[in-house]
Amino acid sequence: MSSCTSTPGSERAAAIRSALDDAASLINAQHAQVLAAVIEMKEQGLHRSAFGFSALRDLLVSQFDFHNRTAADIAAIARLSGKFRLLAQAAVSGAARIDQVAYAIRQLEQTPAMRLFARTPFQTPAPSPFDPETLCATPEAMVAQYCAHATFTELRRHLDELWTSIAEATELFDALGEQSMQRLELTPQANGMWALEGQLCEATGRLLDKYLKTACPPPRQEDQDQDADGGGLLPAQANRNAEAFHQLLAGYGSSPQASTRHGHTATLDLTVDIETLQGKDTGRLPLLEGQPISVARARLLACEAGVIPSVFDYTKGEAVELGRAERLPNAALRRKLELEQSEGCAWQGCDRPVAWTEAHHIRHWADGGPTTAENLILLCRFHHGRIHTAGWSVEKTGPGQAVITHHDGHDGQGGQGGNDSEGCGCSDWRTDRDMDAENEGTEWDIFPTGLYRTEWSEAMKPDLDALAEAIDRDRCLAAIKAAKAKCRKQFAAPTPVPVLGCPSRRGICWGERRTHQAAQPDTHQGSGPSACPEPESAPAPTLQSLPAVSIGLCRLSHDRCTGSDLT
Repeated sequence: MSSCTSTPGSERAAAIRSALDDAASLINAQHAQVLAAVIEMKEQGLHRSAFGFSALRDLLVSQFDFHNRTAADIAAIARLSGKFRLLAQAAVSGAARIDQVAYAIRQLEQTPAMRLFARTPFQTPAPSPFDPETLCATPEAMVAQYCAHATFTELRRHLDELWTSIAEATELFDALGEQSMQRLELTPQANGMWALEGQLCEATGRLLDKYLKTACPPPRQEDQDQDADGGGLLPAQANRNAEAFHQLLAGYGSSPQASTRHGHTATLDLTVDIETLQGKDTGRLPLLEGQPISVARARLLACEAGVIPSVFDYTKGEAVELGRAERLPNAALRRKLELEQSEGCAWQGCDRPVAWTEAHHIRHWADGGPTTAENLILLCRFHHGRIHTAGWSVEKTGPGQAVITHHDGHDGQGGQGGNDSEGCGCSDWRTDRDMDAENEGTEWDIFPTGLYRTEWSEAMKPDLDALAEAIDRDRCLAAIKAAKAKCRKQFAAPTPVPVLGCPSRRGICWGERRTHQAAQPDTHQGSGPSACPEPESAPAPTLQSLPAVSIGLCRLSHDRCTGSDLT
């Protein structure tokens, strides 16, 4: 007779699992109970009146010895429980853990747009992906479902998608702010090396990051083993990045394609379906390197050579073959555009060279716009991103010539049947030159790209404000230094007059005082009005032989010596 034998340790593992499950349930129940008490305390103001604390987290840590992270999560939910009642209720009831609810509330609280969106009802209540019988009336209710049933990774992804769905124009303005703040400084050092310091915009940073990760071959296994043993043969990541950057410059600089930026090895993958890219409400979001982005940004990225779009037709379940030859100008067409527009970017007053420009489809290629010279205009990356924001239109008026206009409150129809060169008739019709002129010279005209104050996105505003304050401070300091220099020059001491001997032959220096003895007759020195001793050198000059200014100084010196008048 055979008997079943359990695996060694399985009974102990089952016991540990049971104990941990019970402990987790108890801890979550206790957290929910604590949260309910803290919300009640906050609503009645007892944390101030009874305990003397204004910050709930500090109260929980110092008075009740809660863990810092637990106290911070409970305090965050309690503080915002009035704004996000559904999420707070999910945590108080124990349906969701406090750490997931706290994370969701912090994300929804980041911007006013996100707070408003979270509480805006859906046109039709949406079923929960975890329970079709549960209908969610608002995005907050949907987030509460994710907090209760999803993993932390799934919750974070859902919140990212929520933000992306309201970030159509915001992401484009973010990009304009990033490009205005980006900088790169290369400074030679005394030891022969160079210091590289700067800040890159999101798109440039992604390209460089991907290249650095793929440019150099992976380290050999023996190098990894030696590094693990403390041998130190495997270079640090920063050192590998520097070598990869050198390879990028050396390889790209010697490439015959370098001048046109085509054939770059560091490309980004954009996945989107054709209907979504055309602006139709499909419920699907474009993905850049696997992360959701807005449709507006996807349309902009589809114009760039550093991005490879993978476009799908979901109705047929097949990939749409829209390759480089169809969406980007080939070498011959690019050359034609550069010859027609040799001055560079089409934006009035932009000094970016033609080698830095990108080909913009006046009618987007996803909307059926052809990749022909008549439908293309060259713009630098900043101005290319600007005209993809709301209100801008482009009309090509000739080879290498275009009229770019802005219409506040609506999109222009230039290049698609309208005539922007004569105005569209709206009260706010302004050209690119008009817009720049209004911004130029104002207190907001601080960035070299010409970023308008109205283009400061909410997410970038703190960084832009900080940089604007620094620039304004530097301007003030420069103005103060210039004013000081002007004052010094205006009120500088006069040039000293050369010292002359006085007519009394005393040789008194300017400002010098000497004790003058009373005149005594001397047969060797002669007599006369002046009793000053005769110098041993050249004969004394007469008043008639001295310049006018010298006469005045000599009179002053003589008066100081004798108290007499030279008249």
